[in-house]
Amino acid sequence: MKKIEPFGVWETEPQLWKAVRSGDEAAFTFLFEKYHPHLYNYGSKLTSETDLLEDAIQDVFIDIWRLREGLTEQVLSIRYYLLRCLRRRIRKGMDRHSHTDDLSAVPEEVLLAQSLGDTEQLMIAAESEGQRKEMVQKLINSLPQRQLEAITLRYYEGLSNEQIAQMMGVSQKSVRNFLYKALTHMRLAQELAHLTLWCLALLLNV
Repeated sequence: MKKIEPFGVWETEPQLWKAVRSGDEAAFTFLFEKYHPHLYNYGSKLTSETDLLEDAIQDVFIDIWRLREGLTEQVLSIRYYLLRCLRRRIRKGMDRHSHTDDLSAVPEEVLLAQSLGDTEQLMIAAESEGQRKEMVQKLINSLPQRQLEAITLRYYEGLSNEQIAQMMGVSQKSVRNFLYKALTHMRLAQELAHLTLWCLALLLNV
């Protein structure tokens, strides 16, 4: 069976980027189709305004094509590059509409000493049950914005803590703290949900 390359006929990420910079329309179309879902997923965690999000994504790709000849020759990760561009666009959109959300604010965070290990593995483990997936998604969506953003970038987009710190404008220590608090909240919420179901079962059996 022929292996399907993750970057289509361009085989590697640098080749795809080079093709886009040189004006290859097929490469640009592939770029759009491959990364649009990632941008939408990430952007939806930054703003609930669909119009603002869609306009920001559209502007990112328009700028990529319009300014292609002046783009940096090499990027370590196309996805990371696009996510950073989108974040800046959304911030500009919020500023224009006088939104109170501040994506650049750096809160004072204190890293709790506890290890992330067991909790981290619990929350990122692959789950096959639809009901559990739905519950995890609800827990994620209930997180404060900066915890939600950190979780999305780390476990959905696969960025490193260093990349997340650069994107969010915070220290890696703050990123670890965001992740720890988010994962701890989700774990405790899960345990509470299970305890509630257990209590209900006991009451029904009385």
